[in-house]
Amino acid sequence: MSLNQLKRKTFRILAMIFILALPAVGEATTVRMQTSLGAIDILLYDTAAPRTVANFLTYVNSGAYRNSIIHRSVPGFVIQGGGFVWDDASATVVGVRENAPVANEFSAGRSNVRGTIAMAKLGSDPNSATSQWFINLGDNAANLDAQNGGFTVFGQVTPGSMAVADAIALLPLANAGSPFDSMPIVGTVTNNTIEKKNLVFVSTATAVPNSYQGLWWNANESGWGMSVTQHGNIIFAALYTYDAAGQPTWYVIPNCPVTNGTCSGAIYQVTGGTSPAVAWSAAGKAVAQVGTGTLTFASATAGNFNFTINNVAGSKSITLQPLATGTTAPAIDYTDLWWNPGEDGWGISLTQQYGIIFAAWYVYDATGKPVWYVVPNCPVSGAGCSGALYQVTGGEPLTAIWNGTNAASSVGSITFAFSGASAGTMNYTLNGVTSSRAIVRQAF
Repeated sequence: MSLNQLKRKTFRILAMIFILALPAVGEATTVRMQTSLGAIDILLYDTAAPRTVANFLTYVNSGAYRNSIIHRSVPGFVIQGGGFVWDDASATVVGVRENAPVANEFSAGRSNVRGTIAMAKLGSDPNSATSQWFINLGDNAANLDAQNGGFTVFGQVTPGSMAVADAIALLPLANAGSPFDSMPIVGTVTNNTIEKKNLVFVSTATAVPNSYQGLWWNANESGWGMSVTQHGNIIFAALYTYDAAGQPTWYVIPNCPVTNGTCSGAIYQVTGGTSPAVAWSAAGKAVAQVGTGTLTFASATAGNFNFTINNVAGSKSITLQPLATGTTAPAIDYTDLWWNPGEDGWGISLTQQYGIIFAAWYVYDATGKPVWYVVPNCPVSGAGCSGALYQVTGGEPLTAIWNGTNAASSVGSITFAFSGASAGTMNYTLNGVTSSRAIVRQAF
């Protein structure tokens, strides 16, 4: 393969971007359940299961799930809620007021696999689902797709949120009689009496804006990109671009609240951090606002980025593009913004689809200047992946006309080893220097 062929191949890889590994559902509603152990975000299948989604949202929007409890946990199988709330007046749990049952919408194209949410129902009636839901902790398709007309899957828990569902499933269980014979318990039960403090609550359940998480680019300007990480209605955007000399630089929009498909926020540039080849020091780190940016999404896969950087205004069309194809969502999806909390100032955005991870690492060179590297093809094997590190130079600033003369070069390799859904280690060789960093998903 010639150098030019290698460059073209590299840029084709760099141009690949991510769409969540979910059924084709079009624009989807996201519901955030705030539990005692953290938030669970659920992407609803508005188009594929319209009756079931409408039924679920009726309970959400009415506040029926406020202070409801997770009343059933079967580790490796499901956690279940939506049926009971805590009543302070009687100091006990009471049933959620149920609406009319919803007609079953089971489809083999929406199977009961890990991370999906489905409606519970009576054992003898396929059309009896009301308020109760369950989250599949494992691949339950062989069981739940084949009985009682199939259990209707109407959404998918976001990958980062599955760590919360798994944490609930790890809690000890108490038997308080049916339907509370497998109830997850927090803390210690005193005198065999389950109190309010022992329950796992869903304090609130609210609909939040659509998710635009992924890696975005302009198809005519392959060589720069933008990682969009979204938690609830807040976007953190990291832009991988170039300075006036064609050298790589990056900017971040750390707080961009989404309303009706649009968010705006301050653009920052950070300088003075240390290179990944040496121990981290933030002594010279400086954070400066260099402009503002607005992201406007026309859909889940297309939008526009309007910005002012260093007093120069500009605009870029951006789109989302698949990274890989497949039929089964990964057991753990590592798509998110990762960092080391003790080394605030650098980070790495991981984008995963099926068995491939694309990593964009924003950090610093030996002089403290911002620089970025990418791992465009990191095939997942077990609880990790390995791939080549590339650095790209020669591109244009966002505020200039793109000329496409940039060049990519391999500068090392990296291995991600994850110890769980939200923690891991980066082991890498960069420009001949071998080192390691611990990383966790960044909360914001």
